[in-house]
Amino acid sequence: MNHWSTHQLTEFFAAVCESQDERGAITLAVERAAEVLEAEVGAVLRGDRVEVARGVDRDLLDVALPAGPQAVLSLPGLDDLNIGSARFGTEPRGLLMVARAGDPLDPEERQLLQAMAQTLGLALSNIALLTAERRLRAERERESAERLALVQSLREARHDSLTGLPTRVLFLEILAEKLHTTAPTGVLFIDLDRFKAVNDSLGHRAGDDLLGHVAARIRDCLRPVDTGARIGGDEFAVLLDDTGAENAVPVAWRIIESLRRPFRIAGRDVFIGASIGIATGTSGFDADDLLGNADVAMYRAKKDGPGKVVVFEPAMHAEALARLTLTADLRHALAADQFRLLYQPLIRLDSGRATGVEALIRWSRPGSGFLPPAGFLPLAEENGMIADIGRWVLRTAGAQAARWRRTIPELTLNVNVSGRELVDPGFAADVERTLADCGLPAAAVTLELTESVLMSDPRTAVASLTDLRDLGVGLAIDDFGTGYSSLSYLQRLPVDELKIDRAFISRAEPTTADLAVIRTVVELARALKLRTVVEGVETAAQHLAMRELGCDYGQGYHLCRPIEPESVPAAFAGPLTD
Repeated sequence: MNHWSTHQLTEFFAAVCESQDERGAITLAVERAAEVLEAEVGAVLRGDRVEVARGVDRDLLDVALPAGPQAVLSLPGLDDLNIGSARFGTEPRGLLMVARAGDPLDPEERQLLQAMAQTLGLALSNIALLTAERRLRAERERESAERLALVQSLREARHDSLTGLPTRVLFLEILAEKLHTTAPTGVLFIDLDRFKAVNDSLGHRAGDDLLGHVAARIRDCLRPVDTGARIGGDEFAVLLDDTGAENAVPVAWRIIESLRRPFRIAGRDVFIGASIGIATGTSGFDADDLLGNADVAMYRAKKDGPGKVVVFEPAMHAEALARLTLTADLRHALAADQFRLLYQPLIRLDSGRATGVEALIRWSRPGSGFLPPAGFLPLAEENGMIADIGRWVLRTAGAQAARWRRTIPELTLNVNVSGRELVDPGFAADVERTLADCGLPAAAVTLELTESVLMSDPRTAVASLTDLRDLGVGLAIDDFGTGYSSLSYLQRLPVDELKIDRAFISRAEPTTADLAVIRTVVELARALKLRTVVEGVETAAQHLAMRELGCDYGQGYHLCRPIEPESVPAAFAGPLTD
């Protein structure tokens, strides 16, 4: 047997500890003890059970170990083995055991085994301590990570990740705190104009980038004591400290002017705008109510047109409630079959004959009678219902026109299209499918889009109109002259028809200036080989003037009022005017 010194026991201790886990340490100790003491069998027992065995199956050794103090181990196929053992540890007590053939352990060997057992006990205590420390450290790291995640989630709940501005939650907390003071507090509710067109045409990443730039410009318009926040989507809010309505209005206009300047997004200039509602309050106001008042005022501003500022008035609450009720009723209108179509003929001004009809939707709202398009379509577009309504109009009018064309083959159909429909990537395919289902040739259909819709995002408009033109449908610019079309964009738009807005002939007898504008539009249309339709022809004088100016077609009460579907065939029987 090799002589083992204190130094060697130290090496044994280090080797046993290397495994960093109890099982590995015990296995190594058993192997070293059996090797040094030249034993055929080595084992560690804890709790009267064999935990690790060398030289024999652990379960077999469990059965073969003598129950009493005998120092001999009998195993099948082997001579009796002399047992030597030494205890280590406290709870549970362990036993390092070896068994060998031949001579039993002498005193020096027993002493060595005892030293190895004690060394194993120390190693296991050290491993247990290190394991506990690692577990404690891991637990602390987990708790720290959880705390960090909690702090981050709390921050995210209170700060918008895109803009860094407070969220609605934090904004309301700050506002509530301000409303505990006696100083007046102003709140601006800001809604971006034309943001959706940017998102739809350039993608969500560009939209996110734009929101970040918008937030920066809003911050630049505020004092250090004021607070800006992103309420959600394309809506922002501003808290103006110690500010009444008279001082809040200039701040709102400053923000609008700032947001009118072009933004450089995705390598191009992007133009948007904003509508702002203002509400003010002092001590005793509820934060949610004050923000809600500003929101109500903002909706009034949007109703008045883009780029407006409106200060809240109590009477606006009744309007807001009416709008909510109208929205709820509108959501049920399609399923309840409450929409109706009237048709207004398009009349050739030179012959007085009808050549086509424009489908005009009406809503038979229970308790309110028939509502015109202006009474509900803007709300439908705002709430995402316009696409379903538009599909219904095209499908219903298309089927009706297909039936009329069996006896009136020259009849054409004009249908109005909303901005949301135009930017829908699947709109052209929907139109193609609907016309095929109706059995209506594409050439018999003209889709009308307002000038403001086309010019809000000309790039997308050109692409969408090109897809529609490829189907073979005609395209018209409705309300022409009320927007801001440039000649260069008009040349690029693949349209067939200009509909001159009724505002230019609203007087019973058009003025010289009115006629000059219309003459210019007609000449422009001729140069671009476009048809012209003048809207709002209400008198014989207007009819005569428009015909002399060379307008191709007209619509208006003097020519023919909107009529029920059953009256359409009669309108094509002969001239409607002289």
